[in-house]
Amino acid sequence: MAQDGSALPRLTSFSTRHAPRGDEVDYWRQARREAYVSVRTDPVGSTFGGEIKLGWYADFRLSTKRARPEEVRRSVGDIAQGREDDEYLYLVFQQSGNLLVEQAGRRTLATPGSLVIYDSAVPFSLCAKEYYEQVVLELPADKAFSLAGVSRSDDLLARTFDCGGAMGAVAAFFVNLAQRQDGDRLGAHCLAPQATTLGASLISLLALGRCGMPESLRRGEALAYVRAHLADPELDAEGIAAGLHISRRTLFRLFEGSGESAMACLRSLRLERARLMLRTQPGKQISTIALETGFSSAVQFYRAFRAVTGMTPSEYREAGVAGGTTAPDVMSLET
Repeated sequence: MAQDGSALPRLTSFSTRHAPRGDEVDYWRQARREAYVSVRTDPVGSTFGGEIKLGWYADFRLSTKRARPEEVRRSVGDIAQGREDDEYLYLVFQQSGNLLVEQAGRRTLATPGSLVIYDSAVPFSLCAKEYYEQVVLELPADKAFSLAGVSRSDDLLARTFDCGGAMGAVAAFFVNLAQRQDGDRLGAHCLAPQATTLGASLISLLALGRCGMPESLRRGEALAYVRAHLADPELDAEGIAAGLHISRRTLFRLFEGSGESAMACLRSLRLERARLMLRTQPGKQISTIALETGFSSAVQFYRAFRAVTGMTPSEYREAGVAGGTTAPDVMSLET
């Protein structure tokens, strides 16, 4: 990203319309490498076409991109073999069409009017199954996080942010600048310092939105999500984190000091619901209760239940019937 800060932005355009017939895909692959970073891309469908209009500034690059459906991948090998002189953060303002973004163990769908971020230093994949348009802001990652006053992490990656409120004003600035930089290079040059500041401010704003909620409230949000999905036997830490749009590391941190890990809370909540069903639904088969509370089998349910209560589910139910009262609640959970 070498550009004299006192010079007007350098503008470059790529269009498959300029490629020899039949060579559109190879042309696009090379254009992507020059405009962004090295990736592998394949068209989705029998025909392909795309266009990139890129502005080079001292501290960032800004482009408009339009393309037919494609699948894009950047692997660990691509990162190792890349010739980039820095690591970049890409802020994508989706204008039309949908884009599926996968990175850092998460996947999200960028829809028109939204923002999604990905990092060139972390493997990623992008998939558009329809014609799409977007504005792409490229920032040197370390410098961007430093200016934003935020520690560099993967917490903002592969998440969809709605461009409303204050974010909408910042998004509109970059979208308008990208669309007009070709016709007003002097104006674009004068706005470049503000663009760098706004880019950092946007990262700071997004990070505040992710981290501003007290951990006790975020843990309560996590517990509410778990309760809503208890019957899913495939639910695990990765699934909970994905459902909350946080990283696994963040999920584990939420439960530090609560007395139980995230997975221990999942088991406790399943058993809590099972005990309630045993007390209030005496006609329901125990194997059915096991399945409805997320245990993969009756055997797994019996073992977990006995390990915690010291009784089998049948003994627990019989004790409640014989005593005529609700059995003691031995599992309390902070919410």
